[in-house]
Amino acid sequence: MDNDKEIAKATALDRIVNYETYISSMNNDQLIAVVNRLEDFEEVAAALTELSLRDTEKAAPFCSKILEENVGDEFLQAVAFNLLYEGDHEQAIEIVNKYVIRAPAALLGAIMDNLSTDSLQPFGKSLSSGFLHSIVDRYSELSDADKKRILENYEWFQESYDDKLLK
Repeated sequence: MDNDKEIAKATALDRIVNYETYISSMNNDQLIAVVNRLEDFEEVAAALTELSLRDTEKAAPFCSKILEENVGDEFLQAVAFNLLYEGDHEQAIEIVNKYVIRAPAALLGAIMDNLSTDSLQPFGKSLSSGFLHSIVDRYSELSDADKKRILENYEWFQESYDDKLLK
């Protein structure tokens, strides 16, 4: 009996340490099960990323839920935003517009990076000054430690939208 417990512990540990190896061998239903369980946020992020690579439309509702319902930690939320933004800029921005006031640092950094990347594209150029200022406002509310963590994201964002942020 003790041996069975030890094997179960070792298997669980192996699953946690090596999730990136087995995630790619799972089918979409298994990936969705991992995402729905929300046991290990890194594993969920890996499963969600794999699902998004295979079928962006299947992954999008899970990404939206994570962002809208503030599920998981800030890093899972950042991954969810990145995946959603990659698949559907408009939907990602719509969600950000509603929830930017509570965005944690990692998520805010991901938002700024994605928007900075697209600043010279028609989509980026179409963003309103008000929306861009709401992101800066959220950054200013972060703790000094969180600001420092995403300072490079913020500086790139400021540089990318300097014309709209000066207004």
